Formats: sequence, C-alpha cells, structure tokens
Amino acid sequence: MAYIINGEHIGDQVIEDEFESIKDHYESIGEAVCCDRDEEIRNLSHENVINRTLLEQKSISKYGEAEEAAVEKRFEEMITEHGGEQNFYDNTGFNPGDVSLIRRKLKSRLMIDRLLEDELGKETPATDEELNKFYQENIENYMSEEEVRVSQIFIEPASQEAAKEAFIALRAVRQELLQGKDFDEAAREHGSDGDRDIDLGFMKQGETMPEVEAITFSMNIDEISPIVATHYGFHLFKVTGRKEPEPVPSEEIEGLSERYVAEQKAKAIDDYIKHLRENGSVEEVAESATEED
Repeated sequence: MAYIINGEHIGDQVIEDEFESIKDHYESIGEAVCCDRDEEIRNLSHENVINRTLLEQKSISKYGEAEEAAVEKRFEEMITEHGGEQNFYDNTGFNPGDVSLIRRKLKSRLMIDRLLEDELGKETPATDEELNKFYQENIENYMSEEEVRVSQIFIEPASQEAAKEAFIALRAVRQELLQGKDFDEAAREHGSDGDRDIDLGFMKQGETMPEVEAITFSMNIDEISPIVATHYGFHLFKVTGRKEPEPVPSEEIEGLSERYVAEQKAKAIDDYIKHLRENGSVEEVAESATEED
C-alpha cells in the first residue's frame, strides 16, 4: 500500500523500510518481536511515515531542505559521541554500507527538529502548580511497591535420601504450626541453618526467588505457607506484615519535572501533526495505481 501525501508519492518500500526499522529497534532493546506483533508494528510504520512526511514537507516549505554540510557535521558528531566509528556501528546496529540511509535519516531529523523548535517554541520549566496537577493526574504511576514481611523455617537436606526425611519432618512441623505453635520457636527447633535469619524482613517483588515470591505475595498476614522447594532446600513461610502500595511524595520522585515537560512536548507535537493532517491531503492508494500514473 502506498500514499499520495500532498501530491508526493510515498511507495510501499518506504513503509516496508520503516517496518523493518521498528522491528530492529525493538530487538535491539531486548523486546520479543514475533509474528503476532506484525500488525501492530505495521500500523505504527504507516503512522510514522505519514507523520514524518507531513513534517518534512512543512519544514521544506518554510526553510528549504537541510544542507548537506549540516547533515555531515551531525553525522561526525554522532560518531564522536559514540567514541569512534566502530562503536557507532556496534551501538546503533547500522553498518558501513548504511551510510546513505543514515544520512537520509539525519537529514529528516534536522529538518523536523528545526520546524518543531520554531513552531512549538523552547521548552519552559514547569510551575509548581502545573507539576502538582500532573502528579495528581498520574498518581497511579507513582505508587510505592507492595512489600511483605516474611519469616521462614528452612531445612537444607544433605543428600537425596535426606531430602525425603526433611520433607516429612517439615510437613509435621507445618501441622504443629497450623495448630497454634509459635513460628519462631519451631524455626529454632527445626531449622537446619542456625546462622540464617528467621525474620527475612520486608521484601519487594523481584528481590527473591520467583517460587518464593509467588507464594509469599499470595498469602495473608499470619498465614502459613505450604512447603516450598527451592534449589537450596525446603522452606515454610509465614507472612508477618504487609505494606500496601501508596503514593510516593512528589518531592521524592526523581525526574518528575522532566517527565512533565516531555509529556507536554509530545502532546504539542501530536496536536501539530493533527493540524497538518487536517489541512493537508493523505490519500491511500495501491502501489500499482501509482506506478501506472
């Protein structure tokens, strides 16, 4: 599928290149990109190409195309920022054969940045009132993590035979606990590691083994867990406390002002692109139709 954008033909290959570029980006940051995301990525590639073309066209109409000297200068700056040519290619995923593509992308970026800086103006710091309003509207993103306080009884069997005995012994201990025996007392009597703390303190998700986390964060306070087997041995857990998520004070949130400014800029860019779309012409056409023309 191709486009005619304000009279300019944008062919299938441009869309396909953008599609591959987005997939490469996701893969470079460690995100899984499989076939089930192709439709999402393809839709994004169409949007990116349309928006970029509209911005480039507007910039050219106001200032003309970016000068090649400026493009080359920016290319050299990027190589220096990455610590040399080889590091640049290693870090960006490009290769020396992509120089023409890199220059085209840089040229586009320079033209768009020039336009947006002129149209949107320079970024201004957020006022206290603006920042507080932004914080309140997005407070669900600034909650502390849930924490649970956990005590454990731990038995580390010395052999495979001992493992069966340890499991049976710990199962008996669990029954005593369910009948009211003091957990700390049982831990001192039956735990195999006298140096290992009974009270593990508060923990957040991601700070312990997944098999332990799945059990302890699913428990109520004072509840006794089933026997949990890990590669260390057998465990019984008791949740002794819980901290529910609560708003983190705004003054403790690092980079809150920068996030506000970035969000306001993104919104302003979206509004500007919407204006360009409303006042321009974006026609979707079959590639074959444009070739015949």
